[in-house]
Amino acid sequence: MDTSHQNKTEEKRTSGAIEDLARSHGVRTEEVKSLYESVFAEMKQEAVITDFLPVLAARKVKDLLQGKRPGK
Repeated sequence: MDTSHQNKTEEKRTSGAIEDLARSHGVRTEEVKSLYESVFAEMKQEAVITDFLPVLAARKVKDLLQGKRPGK
């Protein structure tokens, strides 16, 4: 299995999500990336299954940028 291809695909997807969040919330990409990486690392520590972790992390970042409490 070629995991390098999967990693590059996931990296592009994550980068695109970060750029979309930055654009839609009027926040600098670097700030969103930093927030995303922090959220992702925190969630990864507790995750048993990590397949959907990038999607869940992006959703939590979106909620944080909107000023909502995640999960509400």
